[in-house]
Amino acid sequence: MIVQASGDMMKQYFIALILYLSLSINLIAQNNATQHTFNKYVDESHKEFSNYVVDFFSRVDNSISYWVKDTDNNETIENKTVSSVDEFFKDKKFIEDLESSFIRLRLGTTLQSKESIDFNYKIRAQIPLSRTKKSFQLFISDIEDNHIDTDVLALKKNTSTQVGVNYFAPIYKDIKSKYSIGISSLTPYTKARYSKDFKAKKWLIQPTQQFKYSFKSDWSEETNIYFDRALDERSLFRTTLHRSTQAHVDGFDYALSFSYYLTPSPKKGFSVSQLFWGNSKYSCEAHPEQYSGISNYATQFSWRQNIFRKWIAYEIQPIVSFHREYNYEPNYILQFNLDFYFGNIN
Repeated sequence: MIVQASGDMMKQYFIALILYLSLSINLIAQNNATQHTFNKYVDESHKEFSNYVVDFFSRVDNSISYWVKDTDNNETIENKTVSSVDEFFKDKKFIEDLESSFIRLRLGTTLQSKESIDFNYKIRAQIPLSRTKKSFQLFISDIEDNHIDTDVLALKKNTSTQVGVNYFAPIYKDIKSKYSIGISSLTPYTKARYSKDFKAKKWLIQPTQQFKYSFKSDWSEETNIYFDRALDERSLFRTTLHRSTQAHVDGFDYALSFSYYLTPSPKKGFSVSQLFWGNSKYSCEAHPEQYSGISNYATQFSWRQNIFRKWIAYEIQPIVSFHREYNYEPNYILQFNLDFYFGNIN
């Protein structure tokens, strides 16, 4: 009797173990299926919205093509020399020549040892009107009045939203011209930008000249010269020279930067930059007397990486700046940006 009872108990334990394993496997399978369904839903939602962005901009392009009479058969030639490094980091130089339809939302936080915490968001969108031979482009963007595409050169940043139309003129003697008309902070403005590419052995040189007239700040102009040297398929060394003037502002600004870019994979990128900024007649609250010379030294690191999906990326930028306004004492800065990109992604 004892042996029979023991055998029945073993059978019950065995049956319970099988039921437990079956339920556990089923639960794991359900969790995997739920995770797969959620990921699929996120991907499909992003694809659907991106297609909507591209289709909507295409319809706008189609409508405007009926209003604009286009008699020029020459298409604006895209800058074929822009490397994958520029495409990944999407700096100012890259954005100026970009013609793709997209919407980009950026959420950012800036921590500084010499300033208070700053939270910001920026949106940038543009509609290339391909049916009019890519001559016209609608855009909306939050632009910061800083120098050579870095946030550390100007401590006090003036941010404004710009809305307008770009016009790409036919290339004349290898000179690319872009004319803009728009509104910034409810103030109309016009802008002209000219650029030309040169190649000297293994160096690619691109000087750019920009003129801007605003009803609020009158005339301003700036010159940027980029010296690019591709070290290999994944890395780039860039030297940038900058000079600019503005009406009602004494002197002229000038800047110099040395940057190294590395993209070890299509989803990850690193850069380090050394920057110098100065003015021929500089003054600030801490030093009201006019000063000629370098007013800011800054070293900037940047790590950018796609997360979860290609259309989501984060960027971390630790910076140390030595500005005359703080008697050249170190200002430690940490910037964090989160980008959401809607549009065609390679």
